[in-house]
Amino acid sequence: MVFPVILGSGKRLFAETKDLKTLQLAESKTVGDGVAILIYKPAGQK
Repeated sequence: MVFPVILGSGKRLFAETKDLKTLQLAESKTVGDGVAILIYKPAGQK
C-alpha cells in the first residue's frame, strides 16, 4: 500500500480540494530494510 504525503513549501501544486489528482512516478529508491521512497509529480508535467 502507498500512503502519499505531499510535503514542502513554496507555490502550491494543488489547491484545497477533495478531487482526485493524477500523479506520475518521477523517481524511486529503496533504503534501509526495504523502505521505498517514491517521488511523484503531477501527471503531464516534465
